[in-house]
Amino acid sequence: MTRPVRWAIRRGYQPAEGDPPPTECTVVHPGPTVAQSGIPVRAVAAALGDGFAGGLALVLPTYVGRAPLSSHRESVEELVSQLTDLPPTVAARPLVLVVGMQYRDGQHDEAVERLSRLGEIAAFPGGLTFVGIAMPQAGKSRMLNAAFAMATDLGLAGVAWVDDDVTFSTGCIGRLFEDFLDRGARGSAGASKVPQPNPYAAARLLHRGKGITKTPKFSYPHGCCMVVDADLVARGIPDRYTCEDDYFCFALLDPRDENPLHRTHIVADAVSYHLTGGPAGEIRRRVNRSLLTAAVLMADFPADVAGRYWRMYFYGLWPLAPAARGQGVRFAAKKWLLKSVHFGWFSTVALGLAVRGVAGRPRREIPWSAYKEHAKPTASSVPLSPTISGGERA
Repeated sequence: MTRPVRWAIRRGYQPAEGDPPPTECTVVHPGPTVAQSGIPVRAVAAALGDGFAGGLALVLPTYVGRAPLSSHRESVEELVSQLTDLPPTVAARPLVLVVGMQYRDGQHDEAVERLSRLGEIAAFPGGLTFVGIAMPQAGKSRMLNAAFAMATDLGLAGVAWVDDDVTFSTGCIGRLFEDFLDRGARGSAGASKVPQPNPYAAARLLHRGKGITKTPKFSYPHGCCMVVDADLVARGIPDRYTCEDDYFCFALLDPRDENPLHRTHIVADAVSYHLTGGPAGEIRRRVNRSLLTAAVLMADFPADVAGRYWRMYFYGLWPLAPAARGQGVRFAAKKWLLKSVHFGWFSTVALGLAVRGVAGRPRREIPWSAYKEHAKPTASSVPLSPTISGGERA
């Protein structure tokens, strides 16, 4: 029944194909060594040499216009602190810190200069291997693909990445990597995500709504702090998908297993804090982008995968999905009402793509919809030992 609709939606989004954007890398070995600059990403492995097989990388994708150098420096200093306080099983492996700095016209020199400055933070005896990637601004997924290509050439076991607007609990990255290795360095793992609303009425309303609509049982690693295995790294993210965490969820989802997300894992005691929401207009554009992404993925992937994701995505909207259980009739009714609004908005977006597909006028891009205000929770505003709720049964 859904095949014609999924076909139309698939045709309704046809992004222009293109070659990977050029890269210019800065490589800094541990210790008092001179940085090497101007290296293409596929030549980084040759510049670094042997000894990285089985190692791990941590990537910070960002861009020049996102924040001043001082803010980028603080982010890198926090990551260096995380990577110098690791469990023994993680510390025994080669580690690479990657900063991806995208730039717009006229910002190339600034991007390269920032990477040189940031590389100095990790360049101390016994420190980290640092790789900075300068790339014309072309989206987070393309920057991650550049880092993935480098990681594949080095023979790394996994690659993690974090957003530039999150704050981490003590030892968060170490616990994330430790859990990933304990599980055989397979699939994906992610930090527990603890949101705090920005000081806007719409943001507070969104935060309250998400507290009702989310189902922790169906949580999967979020792109603000997650790691994936070497097989996924080697495959990369197809240009068609702009939301990397949703893509990896679909790629790993097992529709035939009782727990369809068994190839993914949330690490309860590795916590990332982030501010969420903004003015109503920015929230609307961001939600619309999320719905477009979900519609395209459900149209592209096999029907059994799409169907299982649908039941998770609209969980609580009986009879289209399982009814919510475990927190009483009143909570289930609230969830049903909010999921109905969610379904109505999703249907409008999906129908728009389907009409474009039938008319032969496909959408060419799903624009990024970041909140304009760059802010992250301060260390003093987050709890030292947060309580991660197990939520309702599913």
